[in-house]
Amino acid sequence: MAMTHCLDEGGEHVAPQHFRLMIDCAAICATAADFIMHKSQFHRQMCALCAEVCSACAQDCAKLDGMEECVDACQKCAQLCREMA
Repeated sequence: MAMTHCLDEGGEHVAPQHFRLMIDCAAICATAADFIMHKSQFHRQMCALCAEVCSACAQDCAKLDGMEECVDACQKCAQLCREMA
């Protein structure tokens, strides 16, 4: 969504703090998935942080128009990560 919807929309969708949060969210999700896949001893801690970042991203995206898909995905990921943590 950051590289497609947000860049196309402009304005608040590309505000530095929002855009950084979306990039952080994508990165932490990929890292958490990697930790889980290779059975890292730190996967629970990584999942807890991932849940926190995803929740923050969902809240921030909810403030903007057209971000419902992102909000849903972030909320679902946060919940699953809480369960893993």
